Amino acid sequence: MTIKTGNVSALYADIVGSLVPYIEDQVLLPNAGFIRNFYDITGDSAGNTIKIPVVNAYSDATAVAEGNSISTDATVNNFEPTSVSLTMSKFASWTDVTQEAVEDGSDSVMRSQILARLSGGIATALDSNGFDEAATTAGTDYGQAGASGTVLETNLVMGPDSLAYGIRRAPSVSHFYNNDTDTHQFRGTVRAGFKGIAANRIAKVSSNSSIASTTHVTSLDEFQQAVSNLRANNVEAMDGSLYAAFIGPATEYTLVKELNNVGASVPALSDLGNQALLSALLGSAVGAMFMRTNNLKSVIVS
Repeated sequence: MTIKTGNVSALYADIVGSLVPYIEDQVLLPNAGFIRNFYDITGDSAGNTIKIPVVNAYSDATAVAEGNSISTDATVNNFEPTSVSLTMSKFASWTDVTQEAVEDGSDSVMRSQILARLSGGIATALDSNGFDEAATTAGTDYGQAGASGTVLETNLVMGPDSLAYGIRRAPSVSHFYNNDTDTHQFRGTVRAGFKGIAANRIAKVSSNSSIASTTHVTSLDEFQQAVSNLRANNVEAMDGSLYAAFIGPATEYTLVKELNNVGASVPALSDLGNQALLSALLGSAVGAMFMRTNNLKSVIVS
């Protein structure tokens, strides 16, 4: 069916209604499974920065002899929280469609292509922003240092309280017509951002970003070190006691090859109730659930 000029408003309404579900289907971050700190201020009149309290660690209680002063002999555990500031930015994607394309194209093609461009661009931007923030916040790198000139993908291991997400404007799309160019212009935007809570809650496992490389590549042992140290720091895991491990394509190749060489197999997918996870899940090992992503931060070794 050809889209007539009068149907552009109906097409726009359909895109508005479909944009958020499309983005949620393409983005890994945020996801309630591994980001518990979610702040929605879309209806708030305040600015675009949120101050997030970070609770200080407590010490184990100390044995006190009968009749002795608790405040003198026992361990002090004053509540002294600090804070981190999460600032949200606007991310935008746009596409222009000529009136000729509207007249000649079908409903389904026009809808899918506009949605793919708007939602895909925003989803990738959100993921990249989140992974960059996590890599910047992360403490120890349990992976490879790499030789000068090596491009490393910064794989990440974290728990649900390691990263915070805030949203100021929900994903939205606007449309206007440019009569000078006879073009329909669609603009998709979102105002959101991420903030790492603490360095010891996020671990890096860097590895060569070149697929099938044999130098400066990580291993399951290094991911095990990252997981073990998160547990040692009492970083809470996801439901099922697994951490989220986000890995790039080259690291996926390396880990699957390692598993295959020892006769292991990647577990089958289960119904996680989220299409992003279903399409991104690699499997679980060493106490972490591995998720595929192409949006990790890359670093060139100096």
